Amino acid sequence: LVISKYTLDCQPYGYGTNVTWETSSLRKWINKDFIKAAFSDVEKEMIPTVMVSADKNPEFNTYQGNDTKDKVFLLSIKEANQYFKTDYERRCKPTTYASDRGVFTEGYNGNCYWCLRTAGWTRCTTGVGADGTIGAGGRYVDNQLAVRPAFWINLNT
Repeated sequence: LVISKYTLDCQPYGYGTNVTWETSSLRKWINKDFIKAAFSDVEKEMIPTVMVSADKNPEFNTYQGNDTKDKVFLLSIKEANQYFKTDYERRCKPTTYASDRGVFTEGYNGNCYWCLRTAGWTRCTTGVGADGTIGAGGRYVDNQLAVRPAFWINLNT
């Protein structure tokens, strides 16, 4: 599993109500425009399409949509806890490009809030705060949100 060290861009998650990872404009963007710009043809062949689960929100009974099949995805709350054991490990800074695109950073540490795929409150998606804590309520889906892509890579290709 590869997870970007920094947030790489700033995009809205989606528009409207009841937006899930399955229906989000961010999912479409990350698996079309981002992957096309970020990887060579050889690199794209090393990234398999995988099942991305619609993990439940541990605090809110919000509709998560269906599992999807994607090459690139955002982590869920469950995965953010699984792959980053502490709040400190989840802290993330944006690239200059992401900052130029509108990522808000906290003045005291230069870290940013980054988006997760798990649905939060109505019209919200969850994310990780600048201090590394996971917010199960989230931010509005139509806000510009920092994007920290993840994907699996097949080294045997």
